[in-house]
Amino acid sequence: MTKTNFLQATAAVLSCAILAACGGSSTSSTRSSPPANGASNSDPALTTDIATLNAGLVCGELSHPATEVVLLVHGTFTHGEEQYNWSYKPLLEERGYDVCIVTYPDRGLNDLQTSVEYIVNAVRQIHADTGRKIDMIGHSQGGLHPRWAVTWWPSLRPMVDDIVSLAAPHHGTQMSPSVLTGALPLPLPAAAFQMAQDSAFITALNSGDETPGNIDYSNIYTMMDELVQPYEPEPTAALDFGMSNPRVSNTLIQDVCTGRIVDHITIGLSDRFTFELTLDALSNTGPANVERAGGAELCGLLPLPDQAISATLLEDFASVFGSEPAQGFPDAQLVTEEPPLRSYATKPIPR
Repeated sequence: MTKTNFLQATAAVLSCAILAACGGSSTSSTRSSPPANGASNSDPALTTDIATLNAGLVCGELSHPATEVVLLVHGTFTHGEEQYNWSYKPLLEERGYDVCIVTYPDRGLNDLQTSVEYIVNAVRQIHADTGRKIDMIGHSQGGLHPRWAVTWWPSLRPMVDDIVSLAAPHHGTQMSPSVLTGALPLPLPAAAFQMAQDSAFITALNSGDETPGNIDYSNIYTMMDELVQPYEPEPTAALDFGMSNPRVSNTLIQDVCTGRIVDHITIGLSDRFTFELTLDALSNTGPANVERAGGAELCGLLPLPDQAISATLLEDFASVFGSEPAQGFPDAQLVTEEPPLRSYATKPIPR
């Protein structure tokens, strides 16, 4: 099978998963509860029990103490292992990174404030187990959760080194509930309301410092994104846009590679430019830097790194999807309005 045919087949399977929201939850983990000092008095209490949160975290062998641990955070309509087991996980491990994958429930369709607790718990667990800092890579909705976590759980900030967001609707998306339903009051998943531009969730997330902590923030996005718009004049996927913040980089792929075809799915799965820029952020001080990563030479790279094409890739990919029906279908609790903000998010962002 050629790379082109493989990517076409991959896109077809993913499209089926997205449209059908065919489902499952994360593979269980046997991780222990975090220590009592895993939280500070300024952190909100978690509403989900620790055993459930632990079941959403899966880590490979943590055997490279010289690097940060990479935590992969998936997007809507998928779960962590489904998105990353065949893509970023093997590529990062081959380059000497320890990788963990977090999965939040119901394919991210329900209240984002519940989903983010899985990321909070994951950061605490990894740091408690290793004493090392964590780099988080989030695609789409998965780019919002690391920010919400370090914004409202300030004790996490010293534990995090990098946050890399791939097509994340940091300032909401124009694909609002009114657009999706034609202005009819039809029920939708809670996440659709929360990711709208004027939502209470997005407003609270950006009500103070957009980039809290001594963390490097790298934001990568594409003009061809079907969901995360607008990309100009102020990109919704950017942070501190127009400001000279040395801890932040905002990269529109087509500003570097004119005409490069990257959509909302491929930016988080198979685009080589995005992967190399992400790798640059993880392996260097400061956020992603296009010139340091290779500049215009990145534009000629094939979509998927050669290392991801292996003799067992299709078998591994099929096994992930094959296990999904046994894991159950997502419980999309449809609502007609945005869930209320939890009490901690109605207060000033903690410093």
